[in-house]
Amino acid sequence: MGLFDWFSGDAQKEAAQARIAGLQAGQREANASIDTGLGQLKDYYKQAGDYFAPLATAAGARTGAYDDATGVNGADGLARARSIFTATPGYQEGLDLSLDQLDRRAAARGMLGSGNTVADTTKLATTYANQAYGDYVSRLAPFVGQDAAVAGARAGLVTKVGDKSYDAGALKGGIGFQTQQGIGNANADAAMADYNASGNMWNTILGAGKIAASIWG
Repeated sequence: MGLFDWFSGDAQKEAAQARIAGLQAGQREANASIDTGLGQLKDYYKQAGDYFAPLATAAGARTGAYDDATGVNGADGLARARSIFTATPGYQEGLDLSLDQLDRRAAARGMLGSGNTVADTTKLATTYANQAYGDYVSRLAPFVGQDAAVAGARAGLVTKVGDKSYDAGALKGGIGFQTQQGIGNANADAAMADYNASGNMWNTILGAGKIAASIWG
């Protein structure tokens, strides 16, 4: 600092500008770091959400099959359910075995072609189908709600991303407030520089006058 800087306030103004530049640079770096971290976090949560995609597809298919089988999806759904049900492993084999046993008993009594045997065959087939269909629906029941659970888990990830985004915004807002507060203080100091310099000058003049008066008095 030169001798005349004591009377001008320029050095204090330069220091204030340096403080402002430092605060602004710090804010930019902090915001960039927050943005980078938030971007990485979103990528990680997206990857986690992608892991649920096949589970969601499978769970949705199971729930859809149950809704078809119970009539929720109407006649078309029931038709799909019947097609899947009759194609399940063991269904046709079990029906054929039951009918063969009935035929053998009827043949042993000499009634294989009788009307009673035909009625018994129809009743057996209907009873078997109803029981097997009930078992089929029961096997689907435990899967009901899995699609909702998977959807809830994925929604939870989205909620967490939203929470973290809010936190990042709040953090940046706090940094911005502190930066502006610091800039305001620096500008206030700069505004006082000329006043302080003027005070220094008059204090020096008055001091010199007192010295002169003491010498010549």
